Parts: sequence; C-alpha cells; structure tokens
Amino acid sequence: MWQHRDRLWGLFGLVAVALMLPASGWAAYEVWVTNQGLNKVQIIDGEKLDVVGEVTAGSKPHNVTFTADGRQAWVANVGSNNVTVIDTASRQAIATIPAGKTAHAVTFSPDGKWAYICNPGDNTVSVADAKALKVVKTIKVGKAPALAYFSPDGQKAFVSNGGEGTLSVIDVAKGEVVGTIPNVGKGAMGMALAGDGRRLVVTGGGDDKVSIVDITTNKIVADIKHGKDAHGAVMAADGKHAWVPNRLSNDVSIIDVTSAKVVHTIEKVGDKPDIIDLSPDGKRAFVVLRGQAVTGTPHLHTGKDAGLSVIDTQERKVIKIIPLGGDPHGVGVLRK
Repeated sequence: MWQHRDRLWGLFGLVAVALMLPASGWAAYEVWVTNQGLNKVQIIDGEKLDVVGEVTAGSKPHNVTFTADGRQAWVANVGSNNVTVIDTASRQAIATIPAGKTAHAVTFSPDGKWAYICNPGDNTVSVADAKALKVVKTIKVGKAPALAYFSPDGQKAFVSNGGEGTLSVIDVAKGEVVGTIPNVGKGAMGMALAGDGRRLVVTGGGDDKVSIVDITTNKIVADIKHGKDAHGAVMAADGKHAWVPNRLSNDVSIIDVTSAKVVHTIEKVGDKPDIIDLSPDGKRAFVVLRGQAVTGTPHLHTGKDAGLSVIDTQERKVIKIIPLGGDPHGVGVLRK
C-alpha cells in the first residue's frame, strides 16, 4: 500500500514538473541574433518568441558562438576587427579581443582550449587562448576565410575560403595549414558535420551548390546543385539531414547527407535567409532575414524585411517572423 502511494506521488510529481516545463522541450532557451545594422546582439525568448534583451557589441557584429558551458558568447565584429566576449548571465561585455581584418566568425575547439577567428579581410585565422582571452597565433589560409570547423577529435580544423571556393586543412597541434581541398564552391561558408563524424557539408552559394566532404580522406564525395546562394548550414539532431538557407530563392533546403539529395524545400521562409540554428529539442529552426544588409555582395542589399523566421521542423513550415530591424546576420541558440 505504501509503495503504491509512493508510486502515485512520484507520478503526480512528474506530471507537475511536466506542466511547468516549456511547451516545446525540457529546457528553456534563448536565441541570440547579431544585428550589424544596429551594432547590437538581440536576445529572444525561445518559447515566447519575444525580444527580451539586447547587448551592445562592436561595429557590425556578424556571428555569435557560445562556449560549451554557455557562460560566454563570443561575437565577431566585421566592422571593428575584433571579438566581443559577453557574459551570458549578466548580458554584459567582459572583454574585447583584437583579431584580423573583418573578423567574421568564431569556432571553439572540442576541448574548449582554442578559439579560431576567421578574418576574410586579411586571409587569416586568429588563434585565441579561450581562457586567457587573447590571440596567441595567426595562421595564413586561403582567400576570404569565413568559418572554421574542427574534426571531432580536435586534431584538424577546416576553414571555408569563400573567395576561392576551397577548404584549408589545419593541423591544430602544429598550428599550420597542411592541405587544401578545392572546388567546394565560390562563396564557401557554412559547414555542418553528419552524425558519423565523417561527412562534412559545405555550402558554396556562389555556385548554387553544396559539397559533401569526407574529412578522413579530405576528398569531395558528392556535389549537390540546388537553390540559389546557399549560405548557412546546421545538422539536424538525427545527424542525417542538413538544413541550408538559400539567400536568393528565399527558402531552406533539407538535404539527406547519405543519399546526397535534397529531400524537401521549405518555401517562402522570408527575405534573404542567411544563417540558421536549431532549438535544443530540434523542434524549431531559427533563420535570420537580412533586410537592409550593410555587408556582403550587392544582391544582399535589396532585402526589405529584417527579422528572424521561425520554422516548425516537424510541420516544416514557418510559424512566425519576428521583426528585428537593421541587418540581422548571425544566430545562436543558448540553452538556459
């Protein structure tokens, strides 16, 4: 009898906890958007989909990346050639790290020791000590590097060089380029790794394609022609499907990485969709809409509706567009 009562109380407790949890998952989260036109980071409640705060960054904040513990946000500023480090709890800037020209994006090594900052303006990667908050090395890479991506073991880093459509392969221990993978497409930028830890999706929007690269052999294994001006990329939780926004066709492609085929296209996502991230439970995708872009190629400057497009990933349709003004560019989801 007592055991039966205890089980009932346990069940009631679970129900009570479930009722207090957010509707779309077990953890609250925020969506951080870097807005180049306003020189701010805008913070959105992931459940209510309302703007709940903002943080002043450097000039033209371009992309945001969180440390693994979520305590810091690193914002690359293309206008001021530096990185603003923000304490996510207090929402206050705690450091500014000088980087290279037009600092574009930050990526952390799997062990959290290094932060790679890509600088397209001078064709370099600044290597920062993530704890000391300072650059300790500069690596020369290809033309107009946009983003770095580490192998799961942290031994190699791949840098997408948008100016020449290549990937630079960096030996992390040596801190130098040891190889180049050609023909990943002009405007090479976004990258996402499949769950097998082997197949890397690379967007080459200038050639309207996506390449799949085997990072164990450093070879392209498939090219997918699709959409118009593919840019950002994120891997779904299943590790099998990459979500890719296309800036000129205003849609998002869902790519099966195994078959190397587009299996679905979400149309009418919004004006000039650029960078994408997913909620912690994978039920929502967040895509920035550029509006009056202040950086990038001329075709991006024709946007009108600056904001954040919210997609229901199960229904595969837009459920809301959040107006933000300015020129939203980068987006990152922070689990609270």
